[in-house]
Amino acid sequence: MNEKQQSRSKKLHDLSLLLKKNKCSTAYSKSAASSGVSWPDANDSDCSNKQKQIDSTIDAVKSALAGFGVLAPTSSQQQVWNRSIPSTLYQTPKCTPALTTIMPLSRVPPGAKICGQQPSNNDGNADVLVEVWKHSLTSNEESGNQAAGDVQHRPLQGNLSSKLSEYTRGTMGVRRPFRPGGMDDDDDEYQDDDIKEDIATTVESKYLSEEAVTNARRALTLGSKKAWEEGILITSPPGVSFRVGLSYDDVFTDGDNLEMVDNSGGDDEDGDELAAKVAALSMDDDVGTAATFAGNAFAVPSSTIWDKKIFDDDSLFGESTSGSESDSEESEDDNIEEEGNDDLETSEVAEEKPPAKEPEFLSPEDEVDSLLAEMKHTLQSPIDRAMAEKKVSTSIHPNLSTGSSDDQKNTKNRKSWAVTDYIPLTDDADFHTLCPNPALTFPFELDDFQKQAILRLEKRQCVFLAAHTSAGKTVCAEYAVALAKKHCTRAIYTSPIKALSNQKYRDFRSKFGEDVGLITGDMQIGADGSCLIMTTEILRSMLYRGADLIRDIEWVIFDEVHYINDSERGVVWEEVIIMLPEYVNMIFLSATTPNTIEFSEWIGRTKRKPVHVIRTNYRPVPLSHHLWAGHKMHKIMEGKQGFDSKGYAAASKALLPASARAKVDAKSNKGGSKANTTTGKQSSVPGKPATGSKLTSWQQQGTKQDWISLTRHLEKEGLMPTVTFSFSKKKCEEIANQLRSLDLNTAAERNLVQSFAIQTVARLSPKDQILPQVVNTVEMVKRGVGVHHGGLLPILKEMVEILFSRNLIKILFATETFAMGVNMPARSVVFNAIRKHDGVQFRELQPGEYVQMAGRAGRRGLDTVGTVVLCCFGDHPPPQTMLKNMLTGSSTKLQSQFRLTYTMILNLLRVEDMSVEGMIKRSFSEFATQRALTNNEYPKLLTRGTKTLAKLDEEFKHDVDSRIGAEDIEEYYASSSNVLSSAKELLCYILSSGGTGGGALVAGRLVLVTSARKHGYVRAPAVVLKPPTPSSNISSASSNESDGIVCIVLLPQSYTSVKDKEGEPVLGDLNYVGLQKDRFYVIHELSLDEILLVSDKKCKIDSNVLLKEKSSSMSIRRGALGNPFAGARSMQRREADDPFAGMNARGKKNDDTSRNKPSVSQETQVVDDVVTFLMNSEETELQTGLGVLDLRDCAKNMHQGNSAVEFGAAYARYEQNITLLRHFRSHYHPILEIHYKVVDRREILRSRVRTLRKLLSNESLQLFPDFLQRKALLQTLGYVDENDTVCLKGRVACEVNTCEGLIVTEMVFGGLLSELEPTEIVAALSALIFQEKTDEEFDSELPERLVASCNGMKAIALDLGQRQKDHGLPVDPLEYCATSLKMGLVHVVYEWACGVPFSSICELTDVQEGSIVRCITRLDELCREVRNCARVVGNPTLYRKMEMASEAIKRDIVFASSLYVS
Repeated sequence: MNEKQQSRSKKLHDLSLLLKKNKCSTAYSKSAASSGVSWPDANDSDCSNKQKQIDSTIDAVKSALAGFGVLAPTSSQQQVWNRSIPSTLYQTPKCTPALTTIMPLSRVPPGAKICGQQPSNNDGNADVLVEVWKHSLTSNEESGNQAAGDVQHRPLQGNLSSKLSEYTRGTMGVRRPFRPGGMDDDDDEYQDDDIKEDIATTVESKYLSEEAVTNARRALTLGSKKAWEEGILITSPPGVSFRVGLSYDDVFTDGDNLEMVDNSGGDDEDGDELAAKVAALSMDDDVGTAATFAGNAFAVPSSTIWDKKIFDDDSLFGESTSGSESDSEESEDDNIEEEGNDDLETSEVAEEKPPAKEPEFLSPEDEVDSLLAEMKHTLQSPIDRAMAEKKVSTSIHPNLSTGSSDDQKNTKNRKSWAVTDYIPLTDDADFHTLCPNPALTFPFELDDFQKQAILRLEKRQCVFLAAHTSAGKTVCAEYAVALAKKHCTRAIYTSPIKALSNQKYRDFRSKFGEDVGLITGDMQIGADGSCLIMTTEILRSMLYRGADLIRDIEWVIFDEVHYINDSERGVVWEEVIIMLPEYVNMIFLSATTPNTIEFSEWIGRTKRKPVHVIRTNYRPVPLSHHLWAGHKMHKIMEGKQGFDSKGYAAASKALLPASARAKVDAKSNKGGSKANTTTGKQSSVPGKPATGSKLTSWQQQGTKQDWISLTRHLEKEGLMPTVTFSFSKKKCEEIANQLRSLDLNTAAERNLVQSFAIQTVARLSPKDQILPQVVNTVEMVKRGVGVHHGGLLPILKEMVEILFSRNLIKILFATETFAMGVNMPARSVVFNAIRKHDGVQFRELQPGEYVQMAGRAGRRGLDTVGTVVLCCFGDHPPPQTMLKNMLTGSSTKLQSQFRLTYTMILNLLRVEDMSVEGMIKRSFSEFATQRALTNNEYPKLLTRGTKTLAKLDEEFKHDVDSRIGAEDIEEYYASSSNVLSSAKELLCYILSSGGTGGGALVAGRLVLVTSARKHGYVRAPAVVLKPPTPSSNISSASSNESDGIVCIVLLPQSYTSVKDKEGEPVLGDLNYVGLQKDRFYVIHELSLDEILLVSDKKCKIDSNVLLKEKSSSMSIRRGALGNPFAGARSMQRREADDPFAGMNARGKKNDDTSRNKPSVSQETQVVDDVVTFLMNSEETELQTGLGVLDLRDCAKNMHQGNSAVEFGAAYARYEQNITLLRHFRSHYHPILEIHYKVVDRREILRSRVRTLRKLLSNESLQLFPDFLQRKALLQTLGYVDENDTVCLKGRVACEVNTCEGLIVTEMVFGGLLSELEPTEIVAALSALIFQEKTDEEFDSELPERLVASCNGMKAIALDLGQRQKDHGLPVDPLEYCATSLKMGLVHVVYEWACGVPFSSICELTDVQEGSIVRCITRLDELCREVRNCARVVGNPTLYRKMEMASEAIKRDIVFASSLYVS
């Protein structure tokens, strides 16, 4: 035996000795008896019999352990269960708080649960000790609020008394460990004088003081949670073990001497050493001898514990409006409310403590302003925030800390769900050491990324594997299947297309045997296997139905996950990822994408588990890219090298005509080295006129001779087999037919192809064997030429794929679908064109698409390099920039295509585990928004804002007596806000053309301004000193910041002066405050939203006296943020920088400055006139009201179209609001600004709280309005009732997943299908399946009932489209009808259902054979869905008709068995 087995035998021997010592124990006897082991009786006097029985028992235990593989079997024994011993068997489990406690039986409270059988108390004087479950000692109310979870992660769970006695270690606690600190209750039992003396003696000890006893009692009164928040009770933080224990100072001191160890950085050597010691301590068996390291009980390495709380909090769960939220979400909301209440109570307790320094606290008004500033900063966009930081602050408030640095710190320290750490592989810990018993071995050496993936799978972790095409990602999928087979669970392999599913079924079946199943829309094979292969849509249907199969799944493999970018089917991937149960591990196989981390972060955050990202740019076979020009190949890039401009220039030259090429050569020889300096530029053709043909000539297609020449060259250079990608089905057929004269196979290969083709065609009926497509394809593959596209019959496509994989097809012309996951590598790849039609328009190939197809070049182990050829058949190659971007550009990002469908909404309304809002929140499209909400301080700000708002509302109600004469201040504020918004709207319009807005804001214009919270005045008269600049006009329309309107404002009478300080502004500067005629005035720069009224009065004023030029330059600098030319100077302004400006001409006196500079008396007179004008205007407004300037006259020459009518209506509302404003008593209050400021501060806070609440609610979801509109439509149609309960029509619509479910449901309930025959039903339903554009005119041979039903389907589609439009959805009824219904194959399907041969129905349409077969195949799936609809409704007649319709189309070539399956 080896050392490990000897050690195990020794431990077993020690165990037997221990059992001998305790053989009289009743508990051990009962445990042994329940296990089938007979122990000797304790009363037996025969020692020899006892010893024999003990020896026989030990031998039986050894035999059992040997049988299970724990001990090595002897020669006479046979191991009945051979398995690897898990490493966790020899590891000491993590220390967690004990679940039970020991206490006297008399002390056990009612309702407490005793562990094991309750012993009988035989001795009346002795109290028997029993083991009691801790959770049963807590009150029902407290235990009900505790969240169920891991014991190690609960802050305080169990009896508070036992916790205190465990942590304090006081003498009283030792004496009476079952009461906190030895404290006595007020019961009569503990009123003995002797006991009281003991208590007094204990309190005076060095371990417990009177303060400690008071704190312990207070902890019991408040409860564990609040006591912990106040600092009275110190508990174990989440993920930290109290192996060492806590001293008295750890519990009842402030914790200043504690040093929290942070091992997250990994750079601190002391921290690493301490972590190693603690790790060694956790493996020590003797807990009592554990030593304290540096006096710190918190030093536990965070890397050894995985706690979900170390990651960012999840904000995905909120209130639902669909009525189907789970109980867990509601409990989370309750917990949030409880935490908020606890915070409030804690803050109230904290406020009772006297402040240390009084100047550190702000006034209540400043606190609210600080909160408003923080909210504004948080809610600002990054651009607006940057602009606001650059602006010069003119506020009287101190600079407020916005917490941006804390946000950056939190973002830096935030753990990511996407883990990129690799497992280090060294000589001592190599792959085979870390994985000694692999579930699957491979006949080749694995690459590093494959080893990393397998090690992660062994740990049951989610993996995202991003690698190039043909790099070997399937190894990870195969290993997951082997793990599921080993664990007796299931693995689901999902693929984007059915062809890939069939191929993977063949590959996996050859590798894993018959334990592999295939589930598609039309067949189920081996549904009980441990590995099931299916499309993603099938898995989604299983999840919605809640199939029993889901409970057995351990792994789900998403192959080609970058298919999530598909606009039509990409949403299916997101649905499946979101709905998969938590216990399912996921594997994602994808091509290289630039945002792999972001996508993995979304997956991990959605599933609440880390996702290990393994990325590699390693390509087993490097690629060499060439241009085919002039019957030659010109290399333009190879491997990771850059783009070769010389090769591109050579290809450009090769495409020139012979005469032009000779002239270029002569010119280059004559020019010598000058011509070589133009590397990378296309040579111009002498004498050829410059036209636009050069831009499109590279798109020309090759002729028959061109393709024959290219094929011969590939054959000569040994570059076959070759895949030629063409983005047109017809073009693939056309090019293949041009090579009829070529025979690329040898005689032996031709015989192999012929024999396989005969076996394939033999599966068809005699009539189908002579189909033109079958005959042409068989003849083509014999010569080594193949075609692969969607229009080919499925059985022919499979025949071509198998022959190509066997190297019996030398050149294959295929569409883009051939590169979608089908494992068919080639020696070289040829691109017929680099432009494709994406369903909307023609465009160039994206880098990701090019890499996906070009990656098929190069067979691992056979080729040293993969060759990629781009055909150039025109006069010029593709533009160089286009080629560079395609060859070296970044791959396509994974983008969400999530959208709401009616079927999704109805299915989610039926289930309880997921709501529609929850699905939207968890989608990839909402990931960035939800993560931003989590990272920001939105929840905390909302809590603070809500509390502050409630406090302000309460204060406002109590201060009602102080608002005599201003009782209607709230209504006045609302009316004033309407006037301010109307004025801003009108002024923005008239200032949009520049200037002063038709004289509205010319210098000297009298306006009323309101800026209560910022500047402290309301409806104050002001005179415009400087009109807005053009740059500020632009900003005024889009921002509420300063717009450069400089005014002199008369301050209210309640304004008090401030002491003079050094550096204060003087007259002529902004923010200058002066005193004239016992009234203060100020020069401020205001924005348009601060102008309350534009009066028709004007004041003659010299603005140069009150406003200096340098002071207005600040606005120019501010405007530079939005206008790049704001700092530019005109020609007139440049003379100010003249170096001779200070010199005078000879004979002239320097009197310019004295003439331009006003005297002190002039300044005083100007200020006096302006202040007098403002005081008179203020008096006029309070008595009769100022006249309002008619802004319609200012905008006469600006109107276009209906803008004059709209502007007139807006101005009418503006006048009406001004009239209403002057009816309030508050308008004439002498200290209006004081009351207005209180309401202004409160309403702004209310608005921002409302904004935060909306951001954190479902209303902030991008698709939430769409959901409400669709749900309203479903309620109108009767699919859902007012309680969001799915009705009968909704349950019928849930059965349809193949096409538009609403149309099918309306057809079923409208009786449209009940009147038709089965052949007519299936023909009508084909309109919902077929997708290609063809002639949709009905043939006269069709039955009238079928034509009428088709017209009825169009009427239903138009009605549904109109209803969707009426509910606000962006749907055009005609477009909706045309998209949902295509009648191109109605006649074809009808004839097929009537029994017409396939060759005959092909003559009825131009649609290719493969498209017809695919339509009929999906039609059979739709027939089964409609049959289920009839079952739900209870229509047996329709049920039987749908069965007959399905049987009518199931025949011959359409449903021929797959070559991969049979």
